[in-house]
Amino acid sequence: MGSISKNRGLRSGDFTLLPSVSLDGHYDTNVFNGNEDENNKPLTATSVRITPRLSLNNGKETEVQFKFAAAGDIRLYVADNESINNLTNFGGNADLGVDFAARRAISLTVFNNFSRALRPNNWETTATLNRINNQVGARVSFHPGETPERRPLEISLMGAYVKDEFEDFAFGDTSTVRSRLTGSWRFLPRTAAILDAGWDFRSFGTVSQFTSNSSPWRVQGGLAGALTSRVTFRLTAGWGNSMHDSGASFNSALGNVSLGYAPSATTFLAVGYSRDFQQSYYGNFVDANRGSLSLQQRFGNLMEVTAWFNFTYGIYGEFRDIPANTKVTQANRKDYMLDAGIRSSIEVSRLIGVQVGYTMRGVITNFRIQSSVDDSVLDVGAYIAHEIFAGISLRY
Repeated sequence: MGSISKNRGLRSGDFTLLPSVSLDGHYDTNVFNGNEDENNKPLTATSVRITPRLSLNNGKETEVQFKFAAAGDIRLYVADNESINNLTNFGGNADLGVDFAARRAISLTVFNNFSRALRPNNWETTATLNRINNQVGARVSFHPGETPERRPLEISLMGAYVKDEFEDFAFGDTSTVRSRLTGSWRFLPRTAAILDAGWDFRSFGTVSQFTSNSSPWRVQGGLAGALTSRVTFRLTAGWGNSMHDSGASFNSALGNVSLGYAPSATTFLAVGYSRDFQQSYYGNFVDANRGSLSLQQRFGNLMEVTAWFNFTYGIYGEFRDIPANTKVTQANRKDYMLDAGIRSSIEVSRLIGVQVGYTMRGVITNFRIQSSVDDSVLDVGAYIAHEIFAGISLRY
């Protein structure tokens, strides 16, 4: 069964407009990711978040397909602490894409993805890690065949320019020229061979002693599809290199294996493992080994529960050029990163929904930055934070 709100929206010709707004209350036990072992004790924070959403599209039957989706993120904090109150802000994202000749053998897509992400700093301060990211680009796709919905082959080449800027942390500002080649060939009714290759050229606006410009590339290939009517899978392997101009670089194997199981029409279980690298301001990169487990359960057409648990073992590149009078406990920082939660969505009516949930985030690590003068702790990587939320959604 599907959600009772699935047929909502305003329609005019081929276009469908979907407006909504959510009002949620959040309680965070550790808003600045603090740790008792340093002079950054965990601080609790309560906030009200307003999330207006709007999407507009003209379906998949026309030669020119238009897609627009935007969501706001308005956060209101009330506290006696100036650093917490300074987190009151607004952010959000907007994605625009236009497909030309979408149902023909060769199509062109132009797109723009914009976001203003809100994030507190890693210690109590009025400065934030809020950032603005904008990606603009185009994609050419080749997918021969008479019926678009049954085409077995698709090859796409994408090029984009990305600008990423922090509001209070200029050393993190970057610009990236991005390229990507993807391919999919369904050689069996329910199984496809897939290819994903990319090469970026990333540069920092301000020179830093902790990291360097890079030209990371990745290539992965494999299979994806359904083993049975209830079991899906994805299996890929490849290689990647972060290609930093100086300092450590990742240069090793990549891979992904995942299984999905649907014991009934209302239940879906998924488990997976992946290895990839991520860019890092300290140590250049993180070698990320991630395991994931998730459950989606629908109760009739009124309620859906999603639960997840992600565990990542991350190994950083070697730290270099440690500032004077400081020391680190590990030259290659090693973290165990946790991300878990449960969310329940209840459809009160076609126009009204209620959501409640809990999330947990944290890092388990022995890594510390300390003073080499008196061994005092300057920064601890480890923390645990819990967050609960509840709210209501109105949509048309």
